[in-house]
Amino acid sequence: MLPIWPYRLQTEGRMMQHTTLERALKACRLTIVGSALALAAAAGSAVAQEAPEKLILGIQPIAPLVPVYIAEREGFFAEEGLEVELRPEPGGQDIVTAVVAGEFHFGFSNQTSFLVAASKGLDVRAIASGVIGEFNAETAFNAVLVRADSDIETATDFEGKRVAVNTLANAPHMLFLNSLEIGGLEDAASKVEFIEVGFPDMAGLLEQGQIDAAWMVEPFLTIAAMDGARTVLRPAFEAEPGFLFSVYFASGQFVDEHPEIVARFANAMNKAMEYSQANPELAREAFLEFNPNVNPEVAAQMAMPTWSSSLSAGELQLGAEMAVRYGFIDAVPDLDALVFIP
Repeated sequence: MLPIWPYRLQTEGRMMQHTTLERALKACRLTIVGSALALAAAAGSAVAQEAPEKLILGIQPIAPLVPVYIAEREGFFAEEGLEVELRPEPGGQDIVTAVVAGEFHFGFSNQTSFLVAASKGLDVRAIASGVIGEFNAETAFNAVLVRADSDIETATDFEGKRVAVNTLANAPHMLFLNSLEIGGLEDAASKVEFIEVGFPDMAGLLEQGQIDAAWMVEPFLTIAAMDGARTVLRPAFEAEPGFLFSVYFASGQFVDEHPEIVARFANAMNKAMEYSQANPELAREAFLEFNPNVNPEVAAQMAMPTWSSSLSAGELQLGAEMAVRYGFIDAVPDLDALVFIP
């Protein structure tokens, strides 16, 4: 099974070596096919007896995607008669663009990029929860890190600093701003320079001093921490424990034309998220199985995300209100119209 990660980790050290993100993303393709064992087990099912639906899912190279690996390994896709190919992209905005253009059938995106797309008139529908924020700050799978010798200790110390998020006007950017203002840095957007940096590049730029801080997600958070970086903010937790961070989604046209396929995909992902949440060590094993170039020490130490099969319009409300507050969207959209419940 080919890894989807656009970098290689040295076994002896913990530094990343990688090609440019764009080249790696084009080169990395992982096709998920239901195993023969799972198909045999589901042979009595009318769905499994049909030819699998071939689908493309846009993802990002981050730990929250573990349920996708579980859906393949445990046969949840196969049970629904689905064959899913993964297409890695740098951020949610890239995936939204590809889904709306019809290049991908489904996508995984932070909820802010999803809401920004909807606010621009793009026809998108959330179909399953992606990952939610932690309920314990000490086990956060996402955080803002600085160098060990940085003078940044609190939110007000970020004034005049240069910080990295993987994509501007997305959930990390929004939650970062929220944490800064909670910590006392008023009008943070005008006092802090935000730049776009791919997750695999953040630790290196931070160590080199080209950025002062970075919002990271696992496994990149653990990689940076093992090289001496320290955590100063936990934005998702500070916004709301259990904050709905991301969603799986499709275009409204695809949902309207193929509701049964969408329901089957959502069902497989919901099973996988419940399984991953109930079996964290098996989820960790799946992460390594599908990403063999990741240093096992990193995988063993990284914080596992929190998953939930719950999805409702109400869970998007706080994020939508925050997106309005920071000027990412003009008004809270009709959230009920943006959620497809099979």
